[in-house]
Amino acid sequence: MILTRPKPTRLLIAVLAACLLLSLTAIPAHASSWGAAQTVNSWNVISGRWTANNELETYSSDCVWYEGSTLIIKTYNAGGGVYKSGRVESKALYGYGTYRFTANMPNGKGLLPAVWGAYLNPWLPEMDAAEIVGSNPNTVYQTFHDPSNAQTQWSLNNSSGWTNTFHTYSFTWWPDHIDFSVDGVFTGTKWYTTAPGVGIHFIVDTAVGGNWPGNPDSSTWATADGARYLKVSAITYTPYYP
Repeated sequence: MILTRPKPTRLLIAVLAACLLLSLTAIPAHASSWGAAQTVNSWNVISGRWTANNELETYSSDCVWYEGSTLIIKTYNAGGGVYKSGRVESKALYGYGTYRFTANMPNGKGLLPAVWGAYLNPWLPEMDAAEIVGSNPNTVYQTFHDPSNAQTQWSLNNSSGWTNTFHTYSFTWWPDHIDFSVDGVFTGTKWYTTAPGVGIHFIVDTAVGGNWPGNPDSSTWATADGARYLKVSAITYTPYYP
């Protein structure tokens, strides 16, 4: 068989035509639209004793308030084996988009401050923008829990510590995966597709005791006023429309 070699101009035209066809037919990832960022500040304030994970805290509305636009969660030893803390859950349920918290986390043995999201009814899936074990303030954890509670987790170390200063913790929930980041730096991806109708509530809380951080001791409350504070200066949701 004799092969005829195409002239350079014809070859160039053919390549350009193929590229144009590909650009018209291929579906680029994440080519849909983003909405405007929304401030999240409408909360259900949780009250009552919390026993999940063998935790020790009693959530109280007295431990939750705003100072200007900064959400404050107070945690302290009320005596007699009672530990008071605060927890809020957004009233609204949110979908695909970026969930962002600018938070100043407390340290202290036996504390587990967290900024995160979960479906809540049912509980899972859960997406943790940040959790810090109070006795190990140099490590922040970001975790995805699927509906079966299978977990994918990343940790990021900081020799200067993550607590007692503001950092921005976030995750972006796409239709087929979740991207996590700290201070705008990408930390990990979980490829995952949720069932139709699933959404996420924003959650902010400080747990006391339990399986992961262990129990507090006197050093936990060795502060000027005997309390630790989780402060969140900005909580935003930027919707993504696939």
